[in-house]
Amino acid sequence: MNNEPVSKCPKESCNDCKIKPKLACHFDPVQLLLFYIITLPSFVIGGIALYDYSITSFTAWFVIFGSYFLFIGIRVLCSHCPHYNDSSYFLKCRGNFGVPKLWKYRPGPMSSIERGIMISGFIVIWSYPAIFISLMGKWILLVIYIMSVMLFFILLRKLHCKRCVNFTCPLNAVDFKTREEFLNNNH
Repeated sequence: MNNEPVSKCPKESCNDCKIKPKLACHFDPVQLLLFYIITLPSFVIGGIALYDYSITSFTAWFVIFGSYFLFIGIRVLCSHCPHYNDSSYFLKCRGNFGVPKLWKYRPGPMSSIERGIMISGFIVIWSYPAIFISLMGKWILLVIYIMSVMLFFILLRKLHCKRCVNFTCPLNAVDFKTREEFLNNNH
């Protein structure tokens, strides 16, 4: 396997591409919409519960959420992605579309520390509402919230991670043969 920086697919057309059914090499607004649809339930339920508990708890979560997804997550995860290596000043992917590229593209795998930061960020963001829902004693809402988070991660893995070109992500589920084919075609 070649160790040079990987770019997203340079082809303008996906006609006759054998990888297209297996990978999301190019930005597709339908995939972005699908990502938002599967993401929204857990964030809406968590946000409403936090706001119901206190504006302060909601604001704190919003700051944590924004800091992670706009800065920290971009650095530890997105800066390794081939989509980050295009010439645009904004990320064009199906998960973080429109986020400014504040960091330099960093080809190669995520470090163990970066993986830990990414996973810890996910745990903090999705656990935070659960703590406050528990403090309010709203057990049915807690079950609904936990189910929405589980459904998000199941659908994320099934619909997005199986086709994502960011092979360094710990959630990536693209098979080895497809990875090799993409990497051999896009150096």
